[in-house]
Amino acid sequence: MRRWSFVVGAFLIVIGIFSILQVGLTALGIAFRIWWIFWPLILIAVGAWIVLGVSRGSGHSGVPREQASIPLEGARDAAVTVRHGAGRLSIGPGTGGDQLLSGSFGGGLDASRRIDDGRLVVTMRVRDRDVGHYVFGPWRRGWAGMLDWDFGLNPGIPISLRLETGASEARLSLGDLQVRELLLKTGASSTTIDLPSRAGHTRVTVESGAAAVKIRVPQGVAASIVVRSTLAGVHVDRARFPESAVGYRSTDFDSAANTAEIFVETGVGSVEIY
Repeated sequence: MRRWSFVVGAFLIVIGIFSILQVGLTALGIAFRIWWIFWPLILIAVGAWIVLGVSRGSGHSGVPREQASIPLEGARDAAVTVRHGAGRLSIGPGTGGDQLLSGSFGGGLDASRRIDDGRLVVTMRVRDRDVGHYVFGPWRRGWAGMLDWDFGLNPGIPISLRLETGASEARLSLGDLQVRELLLKTGASSTTIDLPSRAGHTRVTVESGAAAVKIRVPQGVAASIVVRSTLAGVHVDRARFPESAVGYRSTDFDSAANTAEIFVETGVGSVEIY
């Protein structure tokens, strides 16, 4: 976690500096406007905040960490929303049975749930949202690891998964899960996604800002891919996903038993799909 957090922080600083240089070149010969350099300065500040937090250590005093689980309550499928602002987020397959999910939650877990026509609808967020822990943490006692979440989902039911993340590192190991819909909204982050291998059809939507996103499509899964970006570097495995009229598409997409429909809209950063 410490190594990856340092990498994310350094990445943001570099992107911010590069953006300021680009803005400076663009602004030559025309009137100066402060807004043109405002958002790159934010990137640099967030990156420095992360790097300083990692260098100070990983003390967690005063921030709760708990083991928690959410029962399935007889639901036939589930819709899970995860709001995770900072730290590391790890999601993978759980033990199944009568539990929807279980795991470890830095900062505690605040979860609401209801049954809607046989579907279990769950919204999850950090319980301890004391801003003082996170704003002053890097200089006072270090923040790395305080808000780490690591939990597993039931592999036996269809799941719709919505993630809203901020300055974080996310690792989504969905290969053995039946995730039919994945929506990721993320800011200054690093996210790696292993898509389901036997879920039938999975629809993936990624909306990212200054982020590095990697998506692995398992062998045997056909994909249709559309990427819209401004300053992001985009790499798609064209051997598996040849270019099409609107993006990239497996030649057997219309006949494959397992497919992924991927749409990515990103600003600054990188996107890799392979």
